[in-house]
Amino acid sequence: MKCVCSQQKEIKMKRKIIIFLIFVFVSNVSFAHDVQTDKININHPHIKFMDNSNMAYGYMKIVNKSNEVDRLTGIEVSFADAELFDAHMHDGNSPMKKIDYIEIPPQKVITLELDSYHIMFSNMNIEVVEDMMLEATLSFEKSGDVNIEFISEKDKNAHDSH
Repeated sequence: MKCVCSQQKEIKMKRKIIIFLIFVFVSNVSFAHDVQTDKININHPHIKFMDNSNMAYGYMKIVNKSNEVDRLTGIEVSFADAELFDAHMHDGNSPMKKIDYIEIPPQKVITLELDSYHIMFSNMNIEVVEDMMLEATLSFEKSGDVNIEFISEKDKNAHDSH
């Protein structure tokens, strides 16, 4: 009887360890695409795509941790053409225009999102599916190149503003 109790305790302990390891692994995977450098943090870079479209949009939060203004000046990807755009609301409409850079003030956060700054991907040369990790390099004026991974998310609320 003593042997059976000991084995049951060991099995329970192994289950707890396995559950803990699964939790740690899933937690790390879900945040694996956030990037931190000395000067810049990139939080939740993601691409919104629509089925049967050759375009997608890149969103993220960029935190400038330095005491100097920095600029996002470009993006390089292998799966599409990528350009920076501004679609801020002006007088009730959202005119979209290509821009050369996005200024990031010191100690501030800039959010790339719908109807704001964002990255436009066009001429896609791959079929994007949900939860793909897509590599990119962001170029900053002062912080240099930062390698990131976008996670792809299906745009369930496809919009006509683009």
